[in-house]
Amino acid sequence: MKSWVAALLLLSSSALAHQPHFNAGSPSRERAWVIEPPDVSRVITAQARGTGLDWYRLTVPAGFRLDAAVFVGGPCDAAFRPKLWLIGQGLSAQNAPAFVPAGWGAVQAGDGFADYRGHGVVARKGRTLERSLPAGTYELVVEHGQTPGWYFLSLGGREVGGGTPAGRAALARFNRCG
Repeated sequence: MKSWVAALLLLSSSALAHQPHFNAGSPSRERAWVIEPPDVSRVITAQARGTGLDWYRLTVPAGFRLDAAVFVGGPCDAAFRPKLWLIGQGLSAQNAPAFVPAGWGAVQAGDGFADYRGHGVVARKGRTLERSLPAGTYELVVEHGQTPGWYFLSLGGREVGGGTPAGRAALARFNRCG
């Protein structure tokens, strides 16, 4: 009976967690990792390589509530501090970085990381990018520079079971820093 209850708890807890996914690389807007559906919570593990940017695309309905943050492994070099950007039409073009397409604007999540412990993770969490969006297509860009490391892009939303085997396997790589 105990093993049955333990199995039920394990299955129900995994069904109510962020879906794990793995991004093997999305170094350009043309090769953006598509977040579909955008309203499902997920954690996307990615390795920062020499490209400096990772691109993610989402198409949202009017009133969509974006809740996104970047996490880096706790033991990783303090210089590894990726910036999270939301870019799209209708956002301010003032102070937009050079990678933002003409006619689009950008909002940065903000600088700074704080220690984080939870969900079995020891990490540093970047500032959360929260805002209500009009209908449209947007890009999330993780600007990680040339410092190597692994990061999570965490997206809040409906808790729905799922994810991918590659995403679950990538979770173990998170605290590898190079």
